[in-house]
Amino acid sequence: MATAASKVTQGNTGISNEITAMTSGSNDVVESALVTVDESTKSATGVSLFHILTLASIGASLALFFAGKKSAAIFVGLWPPTFQALKSVADTNKDKNK
Repeated sequence: MATAASKVTQGNTGISNEITAMTSGSNDVVESALVTVDESTKSATGVSLFHILTLASIGASLALFFAGKKSAAIFVGLWPPTFQALKSVADTNKDKNK
């Protein structure tokens, strides 16, 4: 007879196997989508999507700050490093797949 703890362990093992299957290999759906969107934006505008998002979030942060919404400005001001990290991941995986 299985105990509750063993059922939870068996359930977690199944979930971790699904996560491993989804993230293993170079066919990660999210990363390939980021690369595809970045390349299409770069071909259309000449500038990377992530650079556009970085500059837009800096501008939005400044606008919010001068509008007196300092908490929202700080929140939006924390986004640029995230966009640059995504750019780094997209570039790394694009180079790795070549």
